[in-house]
Amino acid sequence: MRLDSLKTKAEFDFIYKNAKKFFHKYFVLYVLRISHYHSHHPKEKKILHTLQSHQVALHIGFSISRKIGKANKRNLLRRRVKAIMYENRIKYEGLVCVFVAKEGVTCIDFATLKKDLLFALDKTQEIINS
Repeated sequence: MRLDSLKTKAEFDFIYKNAKKFFHKYFVLYVLRISHYHSHHPKEKKILHTLQSHQVALHIGFSISRKIGKANKRNLLRRRVKAIMYENRIKYEGLVCVFVAKEGVTCIDFATLKKDLLFALDKTQEIINS
């Protein structure tokens, strides 16, 4: 199974509106389990159908402002987060996540980012499953 990214503004807005949030010093993580979400609104149904129709383990979207750094720093951060998610895709299968970077995130090393991101995913998954 592979990862897929969120692409349209409608998909991002849907996640921002309906997902559980985890606030960290360096990022905000929005997490939604699409199998647990049901809507009667036609636009939301269409977005849910689009996300569910892709045969992927995990959807992830990125919101990384130019304030974070130049393109090479933003791309490095994106690659790191994708690598962490890909490595743990079986554990978090069926989730849709949006990673919103905050200033200072480019200063932390890969091991710290991995530890903090996995902690955030575990916490939000506990909230979703309860």
